[in-house]
Amino acid sequence: MLIRVFLKPGSPRLKCPSGIEEDFIVVEVSSPPMGGKANRELVRALAKLLGVSSSNVSIVKGIKNRNKVVRVSGVSIDLVKERLGV
Repeated sequence: MLIRVFLKPGSPRLKCPSGIEEDFIVVEVSSPPMGGKANRELVRALAKLLGVSSSNVSIVKGIKNRNKVVRVSGVSIDLVKERLGV
């Protein structure tokens, strides 16, 4: 399953998800975007929210961009929709 994410790094606290804008799930992370820290926090946050291992979550597009496409495996689409509130 692919999820479009708009990442907001450097936020005061982690919020996953913090909202929906257009066709993106908005996620706020406290880590800075330097050195891939924000991306790693995003992967961990989505894995925890969806109840899967971090190895089941990967960024497939937008590594250096706020707009990302994230692949999640090992979870049903119904559970993803429920947990993300879509």
